[in-house]
Amino acid sequence: MKDKNTAGATSYSKIMLRPVVGLVEGLDPSQLKEITIDAIVKHRVLRDEASALYVELQKRVSAQARPQEVSFAERGYIAAMIAVHAHQTALSTLLDVLGYIPDVPTSQPSN
Repeated sequence: MKDKNTAGATSYSKIMLRPVVGLVEGLDPSQLKEITIDAIVKHRVLRDEASALYVELQKRVSAQARPQEVSFAERGYIAAMIAVHAHQTALSTLLDVLGYIPDVPTSQPSN
């Protein structure tokens, strides 16, 4: 969200999702840390999926695919990016509540 300060410069205010804050308030710090780590891992998955869809979109555009194919790929990419940005807002809220960025493994062990 953009705000104008008295000098006319644009600044950005941080969005906090109150429902997320309400859900995690009162949690033990170690529980909050684990939830935040899970959210970071999930965010990486969403980001990677969106990136793959972007690559696919670019391939279709470069190959001059049928307009319907390009449109379908573009819609998929846009939907994926909306999910990334929505999740980023929730993740940012969790990080603000936690107060720091926890160490996160680069890959999760298989279940």
